[in-house]
Amino acid sequence: MCDIGKPKDDISCGVVYFREPRDMLVLTGPPVHPESDTEIAGIFASFSGKKVVSGGTTANIISREMKREVKVNMKSYDNTMPPWSDMEGADMVTEGIITLGAVSQMLEQHVEIDAYSEKQNAATRMMDMFLDSDRITFIVGTKINEAHQDPTMPVELEIRRNVIKRIASLLKEKYRKEIQIRYF
Repeated sequence: MCDIGKPKDDISCGVVYFREPRDMLVLTGPPVHPESDTEIAGIFASFSGKKVVSGGTTANIISREMKREVKVNMKSYDNTMPPWSDMEGADMVTEGIITLGAVSQMLEQHVEIDAYSEKQNAATRMMDMFLDSDRITFIVGTKINEAHQDPTMPVELEIRRNVIKRIASLLKEKYRKEIQIRYF
C-alpha cells in the first residue's frame, strides 16, 4: 500500500477470461467409400459447435442421410461467389472448391473481415466463422471429383485436399487455431 489505499500511478490490473473453446466442423467432399456416408452424417449430427457443409455432393449426402432439405439462399447471391444454402442443423452449406479457394486466399492475404462487411458472401461468412472459432475439425472426403481433373479448368481449382491443407496450415500458423483433419 504505497499510495495509502488510494489508486495513483502504480496500478496494474490483470484480467483472465475463462470460456469453453468454440468448436467448428467443416465437412467437405464425398468419401471414397459410399458406406462411410452414414458415419459422416453421424459425426455431423453429434457435433456440438458451428457446422459447415462445403460442396454440393457433400450436402446431398448429409441431406439424404439425415432426411433434411437443402435450400439455396438467394439473398446471399453475389456475382463473385456461389450463394450459400440453408439446411436444418448446419450453420451454412456452401459450394465446395470455389468457396474454399476464396477463403484460402483471404486467409493467406490476412484480409480483415471488416473489409468485406458490405459484401457478405459464402467465403466471407466462412472466414468469419473460422476466425470466431478456437478448434476446427475438417472431415475431408477423398473421392476424386472428375470435374476438377479437366486440364481446361482454371489452375485455382486445386484438389480439395491441397486446399484444405493450406487453409488448415494458415489457420494454425497465422491465426493460432487448433486444427484436426480426418480423411474419409
